[in-house]
Amino acid sequence: MKRLLACLLAALLLAAPGAALAAERIVSLGSDATEILYALGKGDEIVGVDDTSMYPAGTAKLPKLGYFRALAPEPILAAKPTLVIAADGAGPATVLTKLESAGVKVVRLESPHTPAGVSAKVRTVAAATGRTAEGEKLAADIAARLAKVPANPRQPRMLLLLAQAPGRLLAAGSETAGDSFIRLSGGTNAFPGSGYKPLSAEGALAAKPDYILIPSHVLGLAGGLDAIRKDPALARTPAATAGRIIVVDSLAALNFGPRLPEAVAKLAQQTR
Repeated sequence: MKRLLACLLAALLLAAPGAALAAERIVSLGSDATEILYALGKGDEIVGVDDTSMYPAGTAKLPKLGYFRALAPEPILAAKPTLVIAADGAGPATVLTKLESAGVKVVRLESPHTPAGVSAKVRTVAAATGRTAEGEKLAADIAARLAKVPANPRQPRMLLLLAQAPGRLLAAGSETAGDSFIRLSGGTNAFPGSGYKPLSAEGALAAKPDYILIPSHVLGLAGGLDAIRKDPALARTPAATAGRIIVVDSLAALNFGPRLPEAVAKLAQQTR
């Protein structure tokens, strides 16, 4: 009788919704994918990440497998993953194909830089990891936090910069994460055109930015805040002359992951 009850209990547990599944060995290629995995409670199953995955703190202990746009298959396969979550742009594509040929499940994320795009990424990762209910809750929470960011009546003109090297600045035009981040915070993108384009002194003056935004990972490459203030392309802009240069957290602001609402709210507050 006891043996029969034990068998019945085991059968019920296996059939129950949300029954425990075997742990995955997950490789995450992209900071947004990594943050979503941690937010869904899957951090303990991650066995390797790309070089851009630097949040949360637990990522520091994980093997780094290369820059997510310039990966090689060998380090990833050496981590013996059962699942690879690949952010939009991770690759080259041939590397992901080789992983699949080796029998590894690869889930590719799309990354439109919109609130709906964030929710879609969360749901994709959640479905791939057996966390569907948690994914719906997280997606709803992110949307609710974004909705609470108050409108910025000033709609200040903002210029978000990247850097190829000191003195070689790029500005974020439309169809970029930088542009979407500016607009979500209630600002107006001061830079015309689309994509990331070199910034000239003439272009910077014509843009007339009220604020210059520097992603944190760009600060050192650009030579620091003092170098940015004195850069010939920026020195005479309204933002630089008034000292309105804001350093934003690169990952929170531009990877369009779970921390986007906080980054948007912070910039909206700083530019009111």
